[in-house]
Amino acid sequence: MKKFTYQDIAKATGISLATISRVFNTPDIVSSETRNKVIDAVASMGIDPKAYGLSPDPSGRLIIFNVPTLRNQFYSPIIESAKKVIEGRSYMMLINEDSLADDTSFLQLLSSTKAAGVIIANAMTKEGLDAIRHRVPVVTCCEAVPEADVPFVTIDDENAAYNAVRYIESLGHKRIAMINGPSSFKYARNRLKGYRRALQEGGLEYRNEYIAEIGSDMDFEVAGAAVMHMLNYDDRPDAFFCISDMLASAAIHAAISRGFRVPEDISVVGFDNISLSEMMNPAITTVKQPVAQLGALAAEMIVKRIENKDESLKSIYLGTELIVRDSTRK
Repeated sequence: MKKFTYQDIAKATGISLATISRVFNTPDIVSSETRNKVIDAVASMGIDPKAYGLSPDPSGRLIIFNVPTLRNQFYSPIIESAKKVIEGRSYMMLINEDSLADDTSFLQLLSSTKAAGVIIANAMTKEGLDAIRHRVPVVTCCEAVPEADVPFVTIDDENAAYNAVRYIESLGHKRIAMINGPSSFKYARNRLKGYRRALQEGGLEYRNEYIAEIGSDMDFEVAGAAVMHMLNYDDRPDAFFCISDMLASAAIHAAISRGFRVPEDISVVGFDNISLSEMMNPAITTVKQPVAQLGALAAEMIVKRIENKDESLKSIYLGTELIVRDSTRK
């Protein structure tokens, strides 16, 4: 374990040796601000403050990570990586599940918890984000509102979808359906743009009846029913581009239950590369998102914004990768 002296902390913080001693030995009589400064100094030396019994005061050290639903497995590794960064910087993270359709209760939560900052993975309007950023520092993760004065970390959804659909076309498919998410989300709108652009460049017809929109919780049964409906068409789809691996698994299940072979009769491509994509039989060809980076970078951005509100932060677009597996024909 790395070692430090009270003098090291005093040099870094300007706090007297006597007060530093009280932080370690009688923390209850020291102000939260002073205690948190000492904890930050210890952490900056690469030392875990908890190893010395130092815990930050909750006041002003809480970061809320808000997601629209916890039923979507996609958010789990993002939350995990964000939590690791946040706790490593001596903050605490609260995971909150809220659609934010009505921001009144969320604003009340910010007040009651005295949150220091917020990471939001929801689809938001500029007005909604403005209401929050006027209260606390905020960044968005996965979703983005470029016209708002809020930094974000996300992927290029349009190009990721475009590349996936162009790959499906390269396999000889002519009737490609899309199982999409709610159009209120940036990712769903942009992935639809990429899908349409790929069809246009491939000389294929865009058909409204080949598009299904599923809720943000990626309900398996709802997606399966949508696929079943499309498979009843006389000119049924011969491939499905799904904007999550959960939806792709529903498409595979529905196709097989109808007597079709995947990938011999119908190819299926998913999105996210969650563990389910490898566990399925056939394993799902999917677009891999850098989920750990999404969470970690969002966490680093919100800590920077909290500690230096005037610092200008650049928004970040991360790359994706198409992982080819057995759900698409060779």
